[in-house]
Amino acid sequence: MGQVAGQVFRDVPSLLLLFFMTNVLGIEPALAGAAIFVPKLVLGVGCDMAVGILSDRWKHRFARRWWLLVGAAGAPLAIILLFHVPDLPMSGKAAYVTAAFSLYMAVFASFSVPYLAIAGELSSDTHQRTVLMAWRLVFTAIGVLVGGSVAPYIVQSNGGGQGAYEEMARFLALVCPLALGVAFFGAARAARQAGVAPAVASGARRLSFGEALRVLAAPRFSVLLGSNLLQLAGSGMAYASMLYFLTYNMARTDAFQLIGGLVAIACTAIILAQPVWVALAKRVGKKPVYLLSAIGYGTTYLVWAFCADAGTVAAYVLCFIASAFNSGWALLSFSMMSDIAGEDQKHAGLYSGAWIAVDKIGFGLGGTLLVGLLLSGFGFDSARAVMGQAQTDLAIRGVMLAFGVVPALLNLTAAAIFWRFGRT
Repeated sequence: MGQVAGQVFRDVPSLLLLFFMTNVLGIEPALAGAAIFVPKLVLGVGCDMAVGILSDRWKHRFARRWWLLVGAAGAPLAIILLFHVPDLPMSGKAAYVTAAFSLYMAVFASFSVPYLAIAGELSSDTHQRTVLMAWRLVFTAIGVLVGGSVAPYIVQSNGGGQGAYEEMARFLALVCPLALGVAFFGAARAARQAGVAPAVASGARRLSFGEALRVLAAPRFSVLLGSNLLQLAGSGMAYASMLYFLTYNMARTDAFQLIGGLVAIACTAIILAQPVWVALAKRVGKKPVYLLSAIGYGTTYLVWAFCADAGTVAAYVLCFIASAFNSGWALLSFSMMSDIAGEDQKHAGLYSGAWIAVDKIGFGLGGTLLVGLLLSGFGFDSARAVMGQAQTDLAIRGVMLAFGVVPALLNLTAAAIFWRFGRT
């Protein structure tokens, strides 16, 4: 249940915020992308690492699950402020979004890092951790459905203007604290059932910055982290570009409705694929399955980029295949990370903080900064978008690159790096 809140917090800005800023607020794409990416880079990374280190240092007196309540308290305010943008000049609107998204990132860190660290504490068996991560992916699908299907439906059904986004934010401000509250009480029960002893004060000293870097730089972790960064940048680009791709490349006037169907297909694929990936990982190992799914994901998006005219059914089929492969590398990367954190409990929060920070950097780098720069570089006109006018052929080509070609190259590169240097 905690993953529902985490996925909503992750996906709603990635899917809707850039489109909201360019097509509703009229902010130029590169400026809009920078306004989102800078808080992710500065506040996101800083808060993730700080919460990770503090959750390690304080776990003997402040159990990690209590951080979930901190997130539950801050989530409604953060979501509502993000989409309630006052009427200001373009630069003022961009500055407001930067400030609101900074708060959003701090709240996100307060629950996402401890939530992930808890997973490595619930079992010492590597296969059982894969099963736990598979269930996490099932609830990821539910979170994706809420953030990627229900949220766009609310926007479309309320007219698609700023008021519609504000209505969506008020709905999500109810969902996220509810999910985190359930996770808070469930975490204590899960720990008791798993036989996890309460942490006691161990007199552990504080890690210096250099020592923390040396822990994170160990090849087993750093190669996995670097590969994941490239994959997340690619998937972030594809996700953030999807509304643009549907609207301009597929020429769909019902893009918000169609994306709801695509997200529902994606969620179905994620859930159905989990038993397959778990069984394959147990049979042939985590690394081969990770590589297979990363290559499959990249290849599918490359095909999709050149099939904009193939119609709705083809889009559904390609979305199903891409989502199944996406869930494979997401499952196995989290499972391998939880193995590392579970074997080194002293630094579990540090590993989780770095992992979540890279998740936000990668998804933000791809889904905001790179997409914004590509769209601006290829001449996407926000003023024409606000008025509902067509874009140039060059701008539409830029959307295609951002949606499918560059994400495919990033994922295939990640697979090559992990094949050469990675180890489980």
